[in-house]
Amino acid sequence: MSLKAFLKTKLFWKHVSLAVGITIALLFSTNLILKVYTHHGESIAIPDLRGKSESEIARILDDLDLKYQITDSIFSAGIEPGTVVDQIPRPGYHVKENRTVFITLCAINPEKIPMPRLTDISFRQAVNMLETAGLAIGEVEYVASEYENLVLDQKVNGTTIAPGTLIAKGSIVDLTIGQTGNGAIGTVPDLTGLTLKEARLTLGDAMLNVGSVIFDQTVRTHYDSIDATVWKQMPEANSQFRMEPGASIDIWLGKTTIQNADSTENDIF
Repeated sequence: MSLKAFLKTKLFWKHVSLAVGITIALLFSTNLILKVYTHHGESIAIPDLRGKSESEIARILDDLDLKYQITDSIFSAGIEPGTVVDQIPRPGYHVKENRTVFITLCAINPEKIPMPRLTDISFRQAVNMLETAGLAIGEVEYVASEYENLVLDQKVNGTTIAPGTLIAKGSIVDLTIGQTGNGAIGTVPDLTGLTLKEARLTLGDAMLNVGSVIFDQTVRTHYDSIDATVWKQMPEANSQFRMEPGASIDIWLGKTTIQNADSTENDIF
């Protein structure tokens, strides 16, 4: 029988159909096995580990078939030592099992850093230097001086601190600022929507201080307080009053920009 005649026989096409069927079956089986082996389509959402101890994160991640590695330890005021400050991947990120979560813990003892020289520079420059050094701005006192808005003194716990003195990272630094006027009728800055840090800067530019800081019931953790924004202030924004240098503005903060006026207050700082 010639090849041309054989190609037209039922036997040939039966073999072709069988070969195609076997190939499709092999491809399907291989794909199925690979999906099972690699857990195709399955992922684990990374939990929020911030504020938890190492023993807690070990248990949580072990239950999820994930690993962890501590990569750094830094001191952060307001956070319990030995707990998680930061994590990579971020909470909610999806990964496969056996992946590693990299953890930064809050150090038990704060790092010591040299006190920067803040005198003879402007208030805003001083604030930027404090932030860069890992320090926080505290109370601002205004005194009569021929040098307007210039830093005259820097204190920690009421004591003048010389530049270069080693202090704990995260320390609160109080500043003494010079001012040439005796106060004048002015407009209260609008702080609505600003974080506590932004409110301090805005009031500092106006030679005013933050008074009472009141967080409502939406602020439950240290991290919430960082993100919280001003929804109420007293005196009210744009009202007229005699702006004596150093006068204080009380502010209310929450997790949303505008809150109900009768919100429950849970912390006063």
